[in-house]
Amino acid sequence: MHDRRLRNRSGAATFLCYHSVAPAGPRFLTVPAPLFERQLAAFRDRGMRTGGLGELSSIAAGLRIEPTVFLTFDDGFRDNYETVLPLLREHGMRAFVFVLPPLVDGGAPLAWPEVAANAARHPDSMRSVTWPMLEEMREDAFEVGSHTLTHPHLPQLDGEELRHELWESRARIKARLGSCDTLAYPFGHWTPEVELAAAECGYRFAFTLPTTSGQSSAGPLSIPRLNVDYRDEGRRLAVKVSPAGRRAHLSVAVRAVRHLVGRG
Repeated sequence: MHDRRLRNRSGAATFLCYHSVAPAGPRFLTVPAPLFERQLAAFRDRGMRTGGLGELSSIAAGLRIEPTVFLTFDDGFRDNYETVLPLLREHGMRAFVFVLPPLVDGGAPLAWPEVAANAARHPDSMRSVTWPMLEEMREDAFEVGSHTLTHPHLPQLDGEELRHELWESRARIKARLGSCDTLAYPFGHWTPEVELAAAECGYRFAFTLPTTSGQSSAGPLSIPRLNVDYRDEGRRLAVKVSPAGRRAHLSVAVRAVRHLVGRG
């Protein structure tokens, strides 16, 4: 039986998803730096430490951990290096970043089809980190994981394509940085078949992002997260990261909950 803390409802383990920390960018993917710093302070004030691979391993082993928030960053925006890294260092905190190796190779635009319009509107913001940046990031603040090669909808791929996206991206990160134990599913989408493929490709932990349908169960390769955006401050943030708030956001009735929150 999987540890219930991986379901993201407990007081011990909170799993959050970020993308970009910048003055401007895609609306629900971007948090301004001053707000991000206030969020970090809010986590600290709530007695939450930030977690890394060691804390994930402790949970998977059934060991006790202090109240911990896991900060994860999808896509590998360049501001994760330029802005987030200095703030994490300043506050003595850690995070995960999930990157696409072909884009990291040249610090290329983050521009797969679903975000092409955003990339055109925000060319300065939507660029990938590079390998030298990641090498510095992982020294003391970031665990670097995979976000596949091309950011596809993994449940739509056949077996060979699916394993290529998962295996090759992990292999490239391992070759450059020495390890790659974690994965964030593109768009947060996953199925039992995708989870099995991730296990076969050697990942120890993987993260989902159930933004519309909720998620009732979880395991090491299907850890649900909550997205954080520019609205999350003060009482809204406090409710969102509370065990009750996370239970509501991740419930199968998430659509109704979001409607009520929006009206409130």
